[in-house]
Amino acid sequence: MMGDGQHPEGAWPAPPPSLGWLEVSLPLWHRRWWLVGTLVLAILVSGTLAVIQPVRFTGRASFVVQPVLRPSQTGVTNAIPAIAGLVGSGTTAIDQQVAILRSQLVADRIAQRFDLQRAWRLPDAAAVRARLMPRIDVVVGRREGVVQIFVEDEQPQRAAALANELIEELRAVLRGFALDEARQRRAFYETQITASRAALDAARLKLQASGYDGAALRVETRGAAEGFARSEAEIAAAEVRLSAVRRVRAEGSSEVQQALTELQALRLQRARQAAPRVGESGDFVARMREFRQAELLLEGLTRQAEAARVDEAAEPVPLQVLDRAVPPMWPSSPRPMLWVFAGATAALLAHAAWIVARHRMALARNDPRLLQRWQQVQAALPGRRRATP
Repeated sequence: MMGDGQHPEGAWPAPPPSLGWLEVSLPLWHRRWWLVGTLVLAILVSGTLAVIQPVRFTGRASFVVQPVLRPSQTGVTNAIPAIAGLVGSGTTAIDQQVAILRSQLVADRIAQRFDLQRAWRLPDAAAVRARLMPRIDVVVGRREGVVQIFVEDEQPQRAAALANELIEELRAVLRGFALDEARQRRAFYETQITASRAALDAARLKLQASGYDGAALRVETRGAAEGFARSEAEIAAAEVRLSAVRRVRAEGSSEVQQALTELQALRLQRARQAAPRVGESGDFVARMREFRQAELLLEGLTRQAEAARVDEAAEPVPLQVLDRAVPPMWPSSPRPMLWVFAGATAALLAHAAWIVARHRMALARNDPRLLQRWQQVQAALPGRRRATP
């Protein structure tokens, strides 16, 4: 037996049929003038906010990343192949240049160049940097190799000048890196040349002391000695080149691995050659081989030192400006139409959702099941248990 208003568990009366889309459209239609007022108010507010925002212009410049080709890479000597790829190219070069463009060093140089602290009326360099760096955007075209720079500023002339100056600062930083690397190579090769010249002088003295054996020349042992000496000189030159690459590259880099592979190939080639036999005329052959080895090594080192000197004087930056920034005619922000559309849409949807939610809550309050469940929840609360009889 159940009292009035009570139902067995699972025997609640069926809910009234839903009106479907009418439950949404009818409340909205009933409040249509409220929605129109909200729309007009949102348009006015968003339009006012768009108008009072500071106007900004965007300067756009672009450049192309070219493969690194230095004067020392135009030819390959017999003793020492040219050291290639010490700066890098392709995707790695693009990533490096984008990182430089977004670096604190470049931002500080730009701020000092245009006196942005005074122009923007900021207290210190850190505040200038915090405002400038978010205004710089770099877009990279991986397949095309084109890098685009966008800079926002309140003045169109300064926006274009900032974009162009960023490329010049990038060029200056890369030039400094390349010159430092060329100086290191030149100093290293000059040190090796001094040691090689001393070894060549010692080998010349030994060769002069042994005399010239005509019989050895007639059987072309001198040619065999020079061939073996050339292999020795190439191996020594490859070892010097490996040391030079290790000074500027990590051990696991592709440049170091390539130098190691070349050195192993030269050693394998030398192992296949038969060394000149040392007999009665072996003193001449051995000393001729030693002299030619020192001579070839000195020639190769001298060429590389000269190439490093040429790299110091040459333009080492692989940047080609594609488009220089010009002062824009129209502001890039704010965009009043976009602000008005976004503000009106957001306000209209929010008000409509509030109207529908309020209507659903009003319907729920008339549902006895929901009321009873609500009373049970309230009775289960800690503060309500004492009031329960």
